[in-house]
Amino acid sequence: MRNVRFSRDGWKVMLVTVTVAMVKITGMFALGVREPKVAKAEVDETEVEALVKKAALIFDTAVPHDKTLSSSATVAELNIIDNGIEAIVNTEQTFVLGYKNPYDEPYLKGKTRWLAKNESKLTTEEINVAETEIKIHEDWVKWEMEVPFGSSATYKLTAANLQEARNGNFTVYLWTDIDRVKNGTVQNWIPNNIFIPTDEEATNKAYETFGDYVKQLTPIYAEAEQTAIERFDSKD
Repeated sequence: MRNVRFSRDGWKVMLVTVTVAMVKITGMFALGVREPKVAKAEVDETEVEALVKKAALIFDTAVPHDKTLSSSATVAELNIIDNGIEAIVNTEQTFVLGYKNPYDEPYLKGKTRWLAKNESKLTTEEINVAETEIKIHEDWVKWEMEVPFGSSATYKLTAANLQEARNGNFTVYLWTDIDRVKNGTVQNWIPNNIFIPTDEEATNKAYETFGDYVKQLTPIYAEAEQTAIERFDSKD
């Protein structure tokens, strides 16, 4: 009987020992789990918001030859995961084109260059179409140089961690209901929009495509002119 009682008492001792050990392990595990929460709490969301807004505005207002008159940014969504950053930012800006001369605009420059080189090979009708289209483009550029234009855009910005955000290193996505694509980067606070061509690329594109455009429009112009003549004659 003593052996039996001793055995039971032994199990009690073992049970108490195991219980104490489990409490210690559980406590250590709980401390380990809480550590990231403490780290996250140290991230100042106000600072992060300021960083993503700065990056979004730098990216949004970096269109070549746009003269920004006013700009603003609003953080619509902010997620900080293991110090990594994801943010949805809405931007608004007002601007005018910053050219001194309308013919400094790359696409207009390319069209004008094409006409100057090819005019001797064109028919009278084709020259008329080319000159009319260039004048329409010139008037548009002049208007954009004088009349402020408002625009808005939504971007998603990501940074690997808080320090990268502080250094101005972000990946930028165009973020709308239609388009959710990588739009470029901000590296060391320098923007790179992958959709914006250089002036030389834009000029060359206009030069290379304007001839086909003129040929396509020539019969359309002729038809419109004939229709106008017929309507005028019918009034008589």
